[in-house]
Amino acid sequence: MLTLAKLFEIKMGTNKKLPTQIDPKNLGIAGTRLKGPVELAPMSRLHELLHDIQREIHIDWLFGLDDNLRPTIRGRIRAQLIQICQRCLEPMPTEIDIQIALVILTHEPSPNDQLPAGFEAITSKSTPVSLTALVEDELIFALPLIPKHTTCPSDDHQLPDSSSPEKDLLVENNPFQILNQLKIKK
Repeated sequence: MLTLAKLFEIKMGTNKKLPTQIDPKNLGIAGTRLKGPVELAPMSRLHELLHDIQREIHIDWLFGLDDNLRPTIRGRIRAQLIQICQRCLEPMPTEIDIQIALVILTHEPSPNDQLPAGFEAITSKSTPVSLTALVEDELIFALPLIPKHTTCPSDDHQLPDSSSPEKDLLVENNPFQILNQLKIKK
């Protein structure tokens, strides 16, 4: 007997492209696994945060149901995104590798909603749900607020080391040093 999950796996095996719209409840009932690339280009909210949008994100998500028969998604999102360093303004890679555990609610979360341990709630009042939007939301949360190299390729934008002789030079040539001396004399 062919189950919904088997039909979906057969379809995915020949097509190799993930759907753009999903029904988490049906995928959860079937215990479906979505694994593959999701295009970055349609994720318009990410465009201004990235330097290069011609990339793919890889997901490996398993759909299920919790004890209250609410759809759940467990899995992983992996990508290498290119952002602009806020120190040197040069492109820099940002590795994304996050684990997700979501419960999809049809209403706004309330304190009475008991979520399984380690799960976060998201609200979706309609079906189908955009797979692209779900992935985009998780990527926005995962990106650093201020992207910057640990060491910029060009030293022009690096602050001097505190033990360097340049620091002493800065103290000696400080135009406000005379104000400090006046303050001490009072």
